Amino acid sequence: MKITNKKYTNFNLASEDERGENLIIDFIISSVFGLGIAFLTFKNFTLAFLVYLLVRFIYYFCFESSFSRTPGKYQTQTIVVNQNGEKPTIFQLIKRNLSRFISLPSGISDDERAIHDYLSNTFVIKNTKLKNIELNKIEIKQPLILIFNLSMLGFWIYIIGSKPRLKTLDIIILIVLVLTLIYALIFRIKKTTTNKVKK
Repeated sequence: MKITNKKYTNFNLASEDERGENLIIDFIISSVFGLGIAFLTFKNFTLAFLVYLLVRFIYYFCFESSFSRTPGKYQTQTIVVNQNGEKPTIFQLIKRNLSRFISLPSGISDDERAIHDYLSNTFVIKNTKLKNIELNKIEIKQPLILIFNLSMLGFWIYIIGSKPRLKTLDIIILIVLVLTLIYALIFRIKKTTTNKVKK
């Protein structure tokens, strides 16, 4: 990508270096989760690879739907927005994060947006008013809680997936964890929407 800020003058697009840093940080974190869950749980390579992609999708989707930022974007003070400069819709984020897996050629293109940005009509912009990661600040609390919840979910998927036969208690635990994660996401989205309306 070549960011010139000439094509999209109404946005302060994140630079190539910032996008690259986002990619490295988020790829490492999401891949650790993905590989840990997929290849420790499933012996079939194809199934393990699909689970790896699913875990990475969940990672990006959860962070961007809750905060419009992944840990990489916290570090670079960047955020995902729609064409109006607002938080993208759930549908846009689903399209964005599904198409992320075919977006690799974006790194060598001359365009200012990645493939997954185009397909979802989203932008990654720089906003220096946003806090970067500082462990002593309250802003990092929610993302760390989300990482913890995803870790717990991954751990239980691994435990349950490695058993030859599931017991009723295993299924109940997995369902409760999934529902808790969904509830936390819905609560966070509603809270963000309410705060936006108040402003």
